Amino acid sequence: MLSRHRTVHAEHLDIHPAAPPFSSFNFIESYYKGLDSLRRCFSLARSFGVQTVTVEKIPALGLIEEENLELSEFFPDHKCLGLERLCFWKKQVHNVSVLNEMKGRDLIGYAILKRDRVKSANYDRWHVFEAVFRKYPHHHNCIPRPKTFKVACGERLYSVKGILYCQQNSLNKACAHVALRSLVSNHLANGDITYKQINELAGITPQKGRIPGTGLSVKEIRNVLRGLDIGFRDIDYVESPELREDIPYQKILYAGVESGAGALLGFRLTGPDISEDAPPRHIIPFFGHTFNKDTWVPDAELSYFDVGGGVGYVPSENWTSSFIGHDDNFGPNYCVPRCHVARDNVDYVVELFNKEAKFGGVHAEAVSLGFIYSLTPSIAPRSRENPWIKRLMHFIRAKKIVLRALFVKKETYIEHLRNSPDWEGNTEHREFLQGLEGVLPSSIWVTEISIPQLFPANERKVGEVILNPFVRPDTSKDVDFDLFLMARIPCYYFFLDTIRNDNPMFLLLNSNITSHMPLLKHG
Repeated sequence: MLSRHRTVHAEHLDIHPAAPPFSSFNFIESYYKGLDSLRRCFSLARSFGVQTVTVEKIPALGLIEEENLELSEFFPDHKCLGLERLCFWKKQVHNVSVLNEMKGRDLIGYAILKRDRVKSANYDRWHVFEAVFRKYPHHHNCIPRPKTFKVACGERLYSVKGILYCQQNSLNKACAHVALRSLVSNHLANGDITYKQINELAGITPQKGRIPGTGLSVKEIRNVLRGLDIGFRDIDYVESPELREDIPYQKILYAGVESGAGALLGFRLTGPDISEDAPPRHIIPFFGHTFNKDTWVPDAELSYFDVGGGVGYVPSENWTSSFIGHDDNFGPNYCVPRCHVARDNVDYVVELFNKEAKFGGVHAEAVSLGFIYSLTPSIAPRSRENPWIKRLMHFIRAKKIVLRALFVKKETYIEHLRNSPDWEGNTEHREFLQGLEGVLPSSIWVTEISIPQLFPANERKVGEVILNPFVRPDTSKDVDFDLFLMARIPCYYFFLDTIRNDNPMFLLLNSNITSHMPLLKHG
């Protein structure tokens, strides 16, 4: 099993009190050569009030055994000199008996540290082979699909939920390898991938004479994702620099993280000591974002800086302050301000798709907007029936509706309609929802429709467009109704009936939801 390095019982266990006057700086400098990425792990643990750190010496099993075998192929004199598993606890642990009484909720996270030596390359370093830490408990820090990891400590197995962090070693793995593993581990049936698999899919083997630690090209990253049958949309801005302005990297990142599939960002390093002819590059994974309901940007964009322009709607991405991701050089779970990386420094961006989906969130938003405009002739006559339909039509005409695309199980959406009351306390008819279960596929794209102020301040919406993620889009069509399953606004559902002379005709069914209702929550 690839996960045995997490679940194997230790050969030796030490318990370290971590409350003051314990110094993580002294600890890391004494035992791990001042490893910076481990400092970040301790910082995260301190934010949860860490009281105890356990350190276990473990045998090289699972992924680590596989890595050692691969390293010996590239570097015959490789030796693994250290392998330790650290667990961070919210409570004081004085002995093994107390440790074995700890609950899963007491575990903040874990880190597995590995020390490699390659004498021929003058290499002897510790690195964080992997780590998982809980998300910081803030309502507006959104990580859509954290994964549950089983990890052993003492005599028991515990669970911790988060996104896998990994660090490069510049030997058999570089930043692209660890960024890929962080994200694709959430997509794979067996829950993880070896670096040898990544290298083989990329086409890097010992026989070809190239060291994997030098990194992966765009072509090699694509080969890995295609080899794993993970759908994606990427932009190589080096090949298509005009897209830096037409399709900003932030839009691609947001679509990947909001869907729960993840995204990658590759950029060039800059500075006075960096060669402009061959600047070094770095790539990091993103899997979450922060939400700022008080941001000024969306209103200012519409009213001051883009009067009469725009794309016909306001992306929910505009309320994002930061993207949440890992930087293998520094550590896990960093907030990166949305526009911190300069546009012209970004060379590559990737939006991953969810399992079996044929398109991602960027496409879902775009086609949903087309469907909304196609529905407008059917919606407009009903504006006098309901004030929220009237308000919706006002913002559609003003090109100020807010769209937010989410990839969810159909059961999640049906439960949402069943249990989330509108402003008047209405929920959907149970008979209708029973029928809907037989109509929708197993997973769906839900593009939520809202309006300014209602969306950020109240976190509520006035409807959705529902798309079939398993149909490959026909890009030759202006509006591809093969993707359309239905739409909902206050009082009504719309289903496609027929298309006459290129004009869609809709079947209307009554809805018991008559006003705005809460947004779908991640989880």
